[in-house]
Amino acid sequence: MKMFTRYSRLNLGSSIIIFLVGCSAFYFVLDHVLTQEINQVLNSEKEEITHFVKTHNSLPEITNTRDQQVYFSQAELPVEQKLVSKKAWNQRQAKLEWIRELVFGIEVNGLHYKVTVDKSQDQKNSFLNLIALIATGMIGLSLLTTLIINRIVLNKLWQPFYQSIDQISNYQLNGNGQLNLPKTNITEFNLLNNCVDAMVTHVEQDFQALKQFTGNAAHEMQTPLAVIAVNTESLIQDEALLEVHGSTISSIENAAKKLSRLNQSLLLLTKIESDRFALNEKVEWDVLVQQRLDELQDLIVLKDLSIELKTVPVSSTFHNQLAEILISNLVGNAIRYNKERGRIVLQLDSSELIISNTSGLPALDKTKIFDRFYRHPETREDGNGLGLSIVKQICEMSGYALDYQYANSMHVFSVRFPGK
Repeated sequence: MKMFTRYSRLNLGSSIIIFLVGCSAFYFVLDHVLTQEINQVLNSEKEEITHFVKTHNSLPEITNTRDQQVYFSQAELPVEQKLVSKKAWNQRQAKLEWIRELVFGIEVNGLHYKVTVDKSQDQKNSFLNLIALIATGMIGLSLLTTLIINRIVLNKLWQPFYQSIDQISNYQLNGNGQLNLPKTNITEFNLLNNCVDAMVTHVEQDFQALKQFTGNAAHEMQTPLAVIAVNTESLIQDEALLEVHGSTISSIENAAKKLSRLNQSLLLLTKIESDRFALNEKVEWDVLVQQRLDELQDLIVLKDLSIELKTVPVSSTFHNQLAEILISNLVGNAIRYNKERGRIVLQLDSSELIISNTSGLPALDKTKIFDRFYRHPETREDGNGLGLSIVKQICEMSGYALDYQYANSMHVFSVRFPGK
């Protein structure tokens, strides 16, 4: 739930509760005040009647009105005074209405009389209903106005925040995107932007230092690796030494080759991240695919793999070396991790390159498969876990879309060309 929505709900809910409580309290207070006024009118009428009886020793003549009626009736005993509200039939208006009734007793010439004074509450109720209607209208108008103002004002106030979010979402650490956070007159947003700017600056510095270290380390490793390779080759030429320490020398040679491949992969990643490849060469993708299959023909025959080639001539402006690396890694993986008498399907058209292969491995983790040095736990090959990461890096820097799916017991890697 967005903060604006949550705030609006809380604000609207609290406003409704406050208005309802306030209006209810106002209604009951006003009802009490108006009722007290009616009580005062009734008591005034009682005082007038009592004064008249004391002065003239007789009952006064009463002229009833539409809103007030007075009745006298003889009683055997003194009448206890009471003041109540009740519904009664109004003969003048021929309807049932609420009245306020005062009943009290009076004595005239030794006789007891019951005096009933009725006062209509129709005007009071009409006034209260009008007040309630006005209050309800004011509440609705006030809530609607508050909601509209909040939506307009808050949307405008939060606009810089969403602009910052868009900038952060589109930011790329490799330097292809710039982080330009908007300046606002809101202190909290400026504080957030300043903290993000500072964090990005530190991250970029660490990233550049790490990239430089990786490149330097890979470069510096070339010389000792070359020395190891030359010396290992010399040891292999010594038959006497090879006969005694053959396994050790072979182990050193394999480790040196693996380290050399890792070194070359790291150097390649560093060059790709540094944008050292200009995409200005004509690449014939179908030719590269066929060349790579020819190079790996011995391994294909060894594993007795079935190759289905469905390609058409496709060319684009790219970089030949990067294209060779991309195809080599994808095709090489399809062969290396395939099973005996497995199947490989290569499809190429103007929109995409698709390489599908069977394998002894189950579906791979799509969230990790393109991470550096990631290898499936069941993998027993001597790869370094950088092949697919290199493919991903090539696709990202060139705008190609790389995807992996597992369908019909086959691992499917697709590279979609830009604009397709």
